[in-house]
Amino acid sequence: MSALTGPARTPAAGRWFRPLGPAGAAARLRLICFHYAGGSPTMFRTWPGLLPQDVSVEPVLLPGRDARFREQPYYRMGPLVGSVAEALGPRLDRPYALFGYSMGAQVAFHVAHALRAAGLPQPAALFVGASPGPFLQREVPAWDKSDDDLVAYLHDMGGTPRHILDDPDLLALMLPTLRADLTTVATCPYTERPPLGMPVHAFAGEDDPSASPERMEAWRRETDGDFRLTVLPGGHFFLNDHLAAVTSTLSGALRDLGAR
Repeated sequence: MSALTGPARTPAAGRWFRPLGPAGAAARLRLICFHYAGGSPTMFRTWPGLLPQDVSVEPVLLPGRDARFREQPYYRMGPLVGSVAEALGPRLDRPYALFGYSMGAQVAFHVAHALRAAGLPQPAALFVGASPGPFLQREVPAWDKSDDDLVAYLHDMGGTPRHILDDPDLLALMLPTLRADLTTVATCPYTERPPLGMPVHAFAGEDDPSASPERMEAWRRETDGDFRLTVLPGGHFFLNDHLAAVTSTLSGALRDLGAR
């Protein structure tokens, strides 16, 4: 196992997902969700009550957090995406869409390409938030800096609860996984590939310096399908204050997918 790539084997698929909505035949569509750097599936815990009842919200649980805390996180996008795509295989038995926020948007994008390359069913839609179009190569300021620089980065980005920032023990637990996640994004080169075929819907915070509406508009070039951009008040973590607006927009888009 390499410290530069992450785990050498893909754990059982069931360890990768935390379904939060209807299971089995009750789910018309799966919404596979990818969290931000340093985050976890808990950011999606309230979503089932905010989305159509026949949508199964299924966050991806990456190594290095929650029930997988003792597993080594990934440091490179390629191995991470390969493992996620493999674990997704059994879940492609019905229509599905991908949603990714910040780091999660980049992971979702690369997963969609990996599934297409493998000849597997494609997502019905790709939803992305708080991460600029991949070809812009988002700058990640603190991924290779000191722990103090990482903490300053958290302060600047907002979104991290004050009780974590003020607790050295909690920070000591969080920072290695955060650094791994940021490294995964920072070291991922952009590869020119044919555009994806599904619609892409991007969400931007109007005051987000790292993923401004203009930089989120760059997602348009990644699809041959429809593109939409929704701009909301706030910075990088606009989702915290405008979750209802995001899930309302998602609900309408998911209903449209069902109608098609």
